[in-house]
Amino acid sequence: MKGIIVYSLEDNELGKNSFKHIEDWYKDITEHCGEIPVVIFANKLDLVEHNSSDDSKIQKLVDKHKFLGFYKTSAMTGAGVIKAFNTLIENLYHKFKGLSSKS
Repeated sequence: MKGIIVYSLEDNELGKNSFKHIEDWYKDITEHCGEIPVVIFANKLDLVEHNSSDDSKIQKLVDKHKFLGFYKTSAMTGAGVIKAFNTLIENLYHKFKGLSSKS
C-alpha cells in the first residue's frame, strides 16, 4: 500500500491552506493505514511560474517524514504525473518482486 498526498502550488489562500494540511493528512493516513510509504504531489504546476516556488518547505516535510519524494505536477497538462507514478511503481516492484515466485 502507498499513500499520495496532493496539495496546490497556487500562491493564494487555497494553496497556502492545502500546504498547511499536509501533516494533518499524513497523520490521517498513518492513523488508518499505519506507516506506509507516501509521495507528495505538488499540483497545479500549470498555474504557477516554474521557478517561483520555494521547495525548501516541502523538502523539509519530505525529509522529516521520510516521504518517497515530492513531484511538481499538473492534473490538467499531465506534467510530472508519469514520473511521480513511476516512482511509486518502482518502489512497489522492488518491495514485492520476490513474492510472485514463492506461490
